[in-house]
Amino acid sequence: MRRTWRVVVVTAVALLAVPAAAAPAAPVATVEPGVQRLLPRPVAAVATGRSPFTLTEDSGIVARGAARPVAEYLADLLRPATGYRLPITGGRPGRGDIVLDLGRGKAPEGHAAEGYRLVTDERAATISADTPAGLFNGVQTLRQLLPAWVESGRRVDGPWRAQAAEISDYPRFGYRGVMLDVARSYLTVAEVKRYIDTAVLFKVNTLHLHLTDDQAWRIAITQPRDNPSGLDYGALTRVGSLGGADRYANGTPLGTGPAIRGSYTQRDYSEIVAHARSRFVTVVPEIDGPGHTNAALASIPKLNPDGVTKPMNNTADVGYSTLDANSPVTYEFLRTVLGQIAKLTPGPYLHIGGDEALVTGHDNYLTYLRTLLPEVAALGKLPMGWNEYAAVDLPPGAVIHFWRGATLADTLKQVARGAKVVMSPAGTTYLDQKYDPSSPIGLSWACRNACDFDRYYDWEPVRDGLTESDVIGVAGPLWSETIRGLAQAEWLSHPRLASIAEIGWTQRSARDLTDFTARLASLGSRLTIAGVNFRPSPAVAWTTDIDAPDQRARTLRGEVARFTAPTAATPTAVLDHGDGTTANATVTPTTPAGPLAAPGLWKVTAAEHRYARPGTYRATLTITTPTGVATTRFTIRTHP
Repeated sequence: MRRTWRVVVVTAVALLAVPAAAAPAAPVATVEPGVQRLLPRPVAAVATGRSPFTLTEDSGIVARGAARPVAEYLADLLRPATGYRLPITGGRPGRGDIVLDLGRGKAPEGHAAEGYRLVTDERAATISADTPAGLFNGVQTLRQLLPAWVESGRRVDGPWRAQAAEISDYPRFGYRGVMLDVARSYLTVAEVKRYIDTAVLFKVNTLHLHLTDDQAWRIAITQPRDNPSGLDYGALTRVGSLGGADRYANGTPLGTGPAIRGSYTQRDYSEIVAHARSRFVTVVPEIDGPGHTNAALASIPKLNPDGVTKPMNNTADVGYSTLDANSPVTYEFLRTVLGQIAKLTPGPYLHIGGDEALVTGHDNYLTYLRTLLPEVAALGKLPMGWNEYAAVDLPPGAVIHFWRGATLADTLKQVARGAKVVMSPAGTTYLDQKYDPSSPIGLSWACRNACDFDRYYDWEPVRDGLTESDVIGVAGPLWSETIRGLAQAEWLSHPRLASIAEIGWTQRSARDLTDFTARLASLGSRLTIAGVNFRPSPAVAWTTDIDAPDQRARTLRGEVARFTAPTAATPTAVLDHGDGTTANATVTPTTPAGPLAAPGLWKVTAAEHRYARPGTYRATLTITTPTGVATTRFTIRTHP
């Protein structure tokens, strides 16, 4: 890995000039990782000017007791790219070690739950926190101080340096979430786990899983011993999982093909929950009702008043289904379903939906909620629901998930009774919306025309009568009507999820769109190297990072470098061999381009060049991309 520099001269004023989301980005200097690039922006972070921290083959990770699982995560993160052993010990720290210092009073005062301190210098990198969750947050920051190539799944030459810095940090809100709709189109267990692993880079700590809807039922429910009505719960996945959002009601296809089918066994679901927990992510399961229930009504006849199953509906239609609010069978069914889900989910919340119950009838809707809420309490959980459910009196601690409405009147009424709020206003948080009208996937009912990262950054969750203590956090829902698999989910999510995550983490007074856009520029390299798909916004001057290892050869040939450049246009490369000769090199993408995947990782292949005499040569590689020119130097030793 080599330090990369743009040869474009950029003034401080130019670095602060951020184009609108629809405008092409101007070239910007590649900046070494440092506190000025961290996402989300920390509460306090200063570069000390001391010698940087350097991770070497002799480095280890010092962690004791409850800090050890975080150390194991960190080691697994760093070992592939560095090739270092990074042993985990409980002994005395040495030079070049990473120290995870866990104990009372280690975090910033008043922020024990998730706060941390991070100090890097030539001696060590020390993360201090009161809790393992705080250490984990500090790890994400240290991760971003190291070069982007640390995300590589294969070995990369160093040096592995982190800027000398002192950071004191904690979140604004305790709930920083993303929602995956696996009902309209399924994601595998591995895909959900992979999505979690990317989201935690931005300090996301909550995963809301939308498990059921009109189109499909994705979670297995086992047949209970106590089953008075003889309901066939196995049919929920045997029948209900076979649906998906394939088309609009008028027959127009949705997405790039049919929705993906599938379901989770309870073991699958437990695997997701365990993986999330290992990343300090709380899972919030949603069983939607009384509307959005056609898949259940199509699976179990006795849930219907006439005892006849409804037909499956593979369109994107909603608002036409309802559970019977006056039937004891409905609550018998929900008691079983929610009881099993609650047992599998250690988090505090059960999300019961409550949105778009258009055919339930107002009185029946109130009856449904008033009957169901005590059932949730009996399971030891706090209810969470879309803001329509604020029409009934909620227990203290219940969470209103605000997504749409002309007024917050019902929400404010329940907040006065002790309810809390998670903000997901559709027009600024729904990750399924098109970036612009040309986006090949996504919907556009909530956000039209310009729906890039800047729109998702430039809003405030504490508003319209809410106070800071009323709002527990923010979340970005990713509905899946048009999504087919993880790569498309990533493309719609990133970089907009980073915007929402910063709103959840960073204090309002410290947020600035110009500053955020500048920090976003280097995220492209990190995601590219990690193999995460994303949309390279034209408003961001994405930086280029080059990996050009030293070589020992009399004849230079084949691959000499890899570099990041999120663009569909093929960059160019010129190689100065260091012996007075220069030649064009061949640039090829490592992955094919497409409307949902512009290649971001490229390789440089040199034509055969034989050095006339043995020696040590300093070669210079110059890469030209749509956002500027980047150069790096590497050594070729031709001694016999």
